[in-house]
Formats: sequence, C-alpha cells, structure tokens
Amino acid sequence: PETVWLSWDTAIEPGAVIEPNVVFGPGVDVESLATVRAFSHLEGCRVRAGAVVGPFARLRPGADIGPEAHIGNFVEVKNVTVGAGAKANHLA
Repeated sequence: PETVWLSWDTAIEPGAVIEPNVVFGPGVDVESLATVRAFSHLEGCRVRAGAVVGPFARLRPGADIGPEAHIGNFVEVKNVTVGAGAKANHLA
C-alpha cells in the first residue's frame, strides 16, 4: 500500500487488484475484478470489470477500458474506448 499513490477522487471497487508502484491521477474509476499491474499510471479514465492494465501502462484522460479487455505493457491510450475483450498488447 505504501507504493500506491491515490488522487482525492480515486474510486476502486471491492475485488479489484492494484499492484505496487501504481499512480492514480484525478478522475479514475476502477471496477471490481479489474487488475492494474505494477508501475502503471492512470488519470481521467475508467477500467471496467475484469479488465487488465499494464504493467508499465499509461491511461490518459478519456480512456474507457471495457470489461475483460487487456492493455499490455508499455501501452499508452488517450480518448479511446477499448471494447469488451479487446487487447492492445506490448507497445501498442
């Protein structure tokens, strides 16, 4: 817990998994059963149930990651809706 940085309005539902060294900027919602892997940076986005983000991913404002979707390592997205079950793997 001491390596996760939260914004004043970060919303994380029960059952979500947050790994070490994650930074939450303002306006982030993480739904239940979602996983945010280590060293990811999120701001102004929504991570839906069962989605996996990271490690080393960056979700910028306007990103909406759908249920069971996967944002891989070193992927950066902004102003995008990633559909249910879609994958954006390494360096996309």
